[in-house]
Amino acid sequence: MAGEKTTEKADQRSVQWIEGGVTTIAVSGLLTISWRVYTAGKIPFWSAWPGILGVAVVVAGIIMLVAGAALRDRPEPS
Repeated sequence: MAGEKTTEKADQRSVQWIEGGVTTIAVSGLLTISWRVYTAGKIPFWSAWPGILGVAVVVAGIIMLVAGAALRDRPEPS
């Protein structure tokens, strides 16, 4: 019974990390694309912090996805 609760909590945490990663990538990706469209022809993408920050947050979202996948694929405790 205790093993089931532990596995259930790990599965729930995995789903939360994956959902958080997808949400982070989606929102940051849209903001980064919006920034790129807004600044097209005005300033270079990498010369302003919103472009750099957008890419950094997308990378953070990818890391969250990897963490969620690692939790999901972790072997069950004995």
